[in-house]
Amino acid sequence: MNPMNAPTIGRRFSGFFRPEAALLNTDREDYRFFVVTHYIYLFSLVGHLAFIPLFAALGIIPLALYNVASVLVFTVCIAVNKAGRHRAAFFVGAVEVVVHSALCALLIGWDTGFHYFIVGVIPFAMMIPGLRSSIRTTMAFIVLVLYGVVYFASELIATPFLLAERMTAILNYANLVITFGAFSFLVHYLAQASIRAEAAVGELSRTDFLTGVLNRRGMLTQLETEYATFRRTGRPFSVLIVDLDRFKRVNDRYGHAAGDAVLTATARLFQETLRARDQLCRWGGEEFLVLLPETDLAGTRIVAEKLLGGMRGLNVPFGSLNLSITVTIGGACCNRRATVDQIIVCADRALYSGKDGGRDRVVLCRDITRCNEAHGCSEIDQTAMDQTATDQTGK
Repeated sequence: MNPMNAPTIGRRFSGFFRPEAALLNTDREDYRFFVVTHYIYLFSLVGHLAFIPLFAALGIIPLALYNVASVLVFTVCIAVNKAGRHRAAFFVGAVEVVVHSALCALLIGWDTGFHYFIVGVIPFAMMIPGLRSSIRTTMAFIVLVLYGVVYFASELIATPFLLAERMTAILNYANLVITFGAFSFLVHYLAQASIRAEAAVGELSRTDFLTGVLNRRGMLTQLETEYATFRRTGRPFSVLIVDLDRFKRVNDRYGHAAGDAVLTATARLFQETLRARDQLCRWGGEEFLVLLPETDLAGTRIVAEKLLGGMRGLNVPFGSLNLSITVTIGGACCNRRATVDQIIVCADRALYSGKDGGRDRVVLCRDITRCNEAHGCSEIDQTAMDQTATDQTGK
């Protein structure tokens, strides 16, 4: 064998036993059904392999031969299931289970417990994707009818292969354990799927769909957590509110798609610029809010200036255009006498002071307690003012 082919063969072999990652991109309901049935088919294949020598040793050759065919059937089920034909794989597997259980009940007796597997088909039938509830219910009813038919047939027909009482009890117990094991796997998987779904819904409820950063709801939770940490440890934190200057002109002139492109590029730039522990959210419309943990006013100025400078150099490709936009940033540092809402309000007033001062600048509040509606904020970033004056002189 060519050594170069070994990894490929290994991947194919292991891929037979594990769900394909590519199917993660399929419908969620299809994927859930695929994963559950994949492992059930695999479990059934191994079980039938074990039954072959068992029935051969007991001298029940018809069942030994049938289990050879069952191994082939479930091998096909796994392949067909991985090919995306989940319902076809399930129907083939379900027919095999019913026929196998019926043969065992008729040939070696009802008390061996192989009839449990017929009942085990029902919960999986109720999971089949793409079928109406009425069809699923009808299928479950048909399985129950077949279960009754097998029971009464086994009572009316003499058992051709009589097993010792102990062997009958062992088989009954083993089949009971296998059936409940399959049910336990199903319940465990569905519970885990439910947990993951709830986590995904929770994440979606905290995430802005356009930019992928936190939304207002998600940020408020982070702010409350950071404020509690500040009250406990005394380590300061700061808040920046960033507003895109004249963003409405972008939407009016180039359309909302262009505005979305600018918002997405801005969020990406901020994420690349901010520190790992910083939190970014889309506060609303064209406004972003940045939470800076363990950051005093001096540190806040450094971060704000980086964001300001990054936006000055940002070009957003849109069709044949390269769009550019500036931002105005208002910021405030926490104070033990201020609530989270007051800190946000102060940063917002600082932002509007920057807007009134000419945009494209940073305004930081030196003292939250002295930041009020009448007097606004007490400090304007001199670097931004000097840059604006230089630009005007150059013009």
